[in-house]
Amino acid sequence: MTTNDGQAPDDALFARALPHDSEAEHAYLGALAYASERDARRIHQLVASTDLYRPAHATIHATAGELINSGSPVDPITLTNALREAGSLTKVGGPAYLHRLASGLFHAADAEHYAAIIRQLAQRRAIIAAGQRMMQLGFDPTAGDSADVAEEAVALARDVRDQGRAATDTPVTDMHDFLTVQDTYDWVIPGLLEHGDRLILTAGEGGGKSVLLRQIAVATAAGVNPFTIAPSEYGPQKVLVLDCENSEPQNRRHYRPLMNAAARARMPVKRGQIHIDCRPEGVDLTRAEGRAWLMRRVETVMPDLLVIGPIYQLHTGDPSSEDHARRVTTALNEARVTANCAMVMEAHAPHGNGFGPRALRPAGSSLWLRWPEFGFGLRPVEDERSAEEDRARRLVPWRGLRDDRAFPPFLRQGERGGWPWVPYNPIDMDRRGYSSTGATG
Repeated sequence: MTTNDGQAPDDALFARALPHDSEAEHAYLGALAYASERDARRIHQLVASTDLYRPAHATIHATAGELINSGSPVDPITLTNALREAGSLTKVGGPAYLHRLASGLFHAADAEHYAAIIRQLAQRRAIIAAGQRMMQLGFDPTAGDSADVAEEAVALARDVRDQGRAATDTPVTDMHDFLTVQDTYDWVIPGLLEHGDRLILTAGEGGGKSVLLRQIAVATAAGVNPFTIAPSEYGPQKVLVLDCENSEPQNRRHYRPLMNAAARARMPVKRGQIHIDCRPEGVDLTRAEGRAWLMRRVETVMPDLLVIGPIYQLHTGDPSSEDHARRVTTALNEARVTANCAMVMEAHAPHGNGFGPRALRPAGSSLWLRWPEFGFGLRPVEDERSAEEDRARRLVPWRGLRDDRAFPPFLRQGERGGWPWVPYNPIDMDRRGYSSTGATG
């Protein structure tokens, strides 16, 4: 093939190895071989067999799918037997290679990361193949009218873009049909949080946000509203607390009074309703080992409510980095979707500038402003006596709420031996719920 000026195209470009990552494919298949029966199907569906570059890996992946569809477990032994029966065992490297695939310390949480690499490289190979086909069409004088050739080139590019996606797309729905569905809330805490919700609570240092999150955790496990302490019609919910800032002794000192308060309210927390893991050194959710640590705990407990944070302890990079924040939210979303749980977190508010009230939005990347369904900050009320003596606080939304919920606008310190935070109505509250002072009395 030659160009119009008689020169041959640069064949060196096509002599290069196609984009691939054998180590990522190895790690993905290792995670699949280690997956529980519950996770195996989900992990297998992360990529198609044709996405894998090495033919042996594609064969192993396809065979794993046959095992899953037949209800059999996926492990080196079952894969060896199935490949032997199909006459493909020698072609993939034999039993030794299958055991080597599963010899790494892979976890189900790793599979998403490696599958993303595999899919991206598969798409790049498809782009290259489409580009080669476009070049053939462009050089072929018998291909027809140039406009028709351009249309075919566009179709080739569109096929690459939609490869493996169009079949799984949710069909668009007529609005009338869409509105016939009657939705119901799937509550974790009636009126406040349902499964899948994300809430971030902010305040300044010592502002009471950690105390409030602990109260929400214990009350939810006890089956009562964390503010009104009214019994929930949904009963106790399973709670997982992952404290990435405070030590075990500190947490025992904080949680013991709350558990006692629940018992005194005749709503004791039963064994198995609330679990905790303390990691005061923090966890880096931008790294595979950090994500695996999170997912092992979530998959073990499968909570209705996950309490985790603070945010600044969930990665070790630049707090203002959008990329770091996005990678953290990706890990958190995987945990949330896996357990179908509500998630509450705490974040520090930025330092004040000396002009006006301190901002309540989360410090760091602006992504944290957009990510949760609900964001509230604790701010001292304007009445100095109430703010100092009663620790009266406004619960101020720092982002527009995505749904109507019954969060109390005012909180104050509770009685000794009871719940730390209780709602109240300021003495100057009007019918709209507005108070200019927040005075307790």
